[in-house]
Amino acid sequence: MANDTIVALATSPGESAIAVVRLSGPSALSIAARRFQGRRSPERSPSHRILFGTFLSADGSPIDTVLLSVFREPRSYTGEDVVEISSHGGRTIPRAVLESLIACGARPARPGEFTERAYRNGKIDLAQAESVAALVKARSDRAARAARATLGGALSRRVAELDRELVPLLAEVEARIDFPSDVGEAFDGRALAARCAALAAPVREWISKLPSARRREEGLRVALLGRPNVGKSSLLNALVGYGRAIVSETPGTTRDTVEESIWVDGVELRLTDTAGVRNPASPTAGPVERLGLERTDRAARGADLAILVFDRSDFRAEADRTAAALVEDRPVVVAWNKADLPARGNGPSRPAPESLGLAARQLLAEVETVAVRPGGADLLLGALRSALPHLLGTASGEEIAATSARQEVLLADIAAALERAEQGLLGDESYDLIAADLTDARRLLGELVGRGVDQDVIAAVFSNFCIGK
Repeated sequence: MANDTIVALATSPGESAIAVVRLSGPSALSIAARRFQGRRSPERSPSHRILFGTFLSADGSPIDTVLLSVFREPRSYTGEDVVEISSHGGRTIPRAVLESLIACGARPARPGEFTERAYRNGKIDLAQAESVAALVKARSDRAARAARATLGGALSRRVAELDRELVPLLAEVEARIDFPSDVGEAFDGRALAARCAALAAPVREWISKLPSARRREEGLRVALLGRPNVGKSSLLNALVGYGRAIVSETPGTTRDTVEESIWVDGVELRLTDTAGVRNPASPTAGPVERLGLERTDRAARGADLAILVFDRSDFRAEADRTAAALVEDRPVVVAWNKADLPARGNGPSRPAPESLGLAARQLLAEVETVAVRPGGADLLLGALRSALPHLLGTASGEEIAATSARQEVLLADIAAALERAEQGLLGDESYDLIAADLTDARRLLGELVGRGVDQDVIAAVFSNFCIGK
């Protein structure tokens, strides 16, 4: 399998100006040469050259005029001979190119097999390989910058630095196991414990950046919550710029969640309009409405940020507190909608946030909106923009934060191993146990970049890639 020549479409199928078919392996040049007709054969071409010509089908008929790029080993993405064929896009021509190469002996590539070969041939380590998938899936500028930094080796260099600091610490402990009579200096457990703590600190800082890194990668989940008919759907439509959600004067129009995305300063906000919050035990609440309220509750619990929408002209303390109770542990932006209408009754139109049950640490902003007017949601959009640093953190240092689930588990285990070693040194435990914990930390650091990783783990990592990458 490792000696096979593999082929796959490297661009998304469908209507497009161009498409790229990628070929990699020991027979890449010879297979391409059998189907390419131009002034120079790929087999005689130097590396990093582009050839112009016609690509032929298995029966010798022309498929398309193409550009063929040659990358000879080891100066290629995979470390093998690589050919990339750029043709017109669409579905018919790229498929014909692909089928012609398969007929010549190339094998269809598995998901991620090109990057897997780059890893196995020493072109990149496993952390860099994972960043390739993260770069392809990046949904914001900041997520792309983080993936590019890791692909450039930022994560790998941090691992190497920690490993270099860990080696002499482990050597000192192991020397007292293997050569106790030759170690003349008195053992200073507190000093070694302090060195363990100093190693664990950046790992813990690393871990603290994971939630914001995850949000950069996947987008921020923002739920619009409030009782029926306060204008949640109108605000969603105002934010996205068109009539995404049905709006009606009849309370309870929204029975299901409605989702749409907007982009603010390069960050995706995944907005969810929810059914109006009311007591599900109400005699007027039917099965469909109860199901909608269950989905509202799930959206509230899964949100990174809640927009609590209240009717500025008709505040209802008990009903509005019910909506606020759904997000007792979430950051909140309060939108006092229908701010153009006079207040009904004698009650306060804008009560203090604490009277709604909101803690001061939750409330990021309060704004007034008129969702049905042009520009009536501009203040809300500005509040969302101002909330981004709170939700994503500052940019400093985040470019090396790990984001894959595999890396997250490893980082937590590394920190735990170092902390066990620290406590063992402070508690004057057996040197063997302390050395075992420090050895575990080194092993786990190696696994971050792919050293000593089980083959099943490697297969699982690359199975999440798209075909052609």
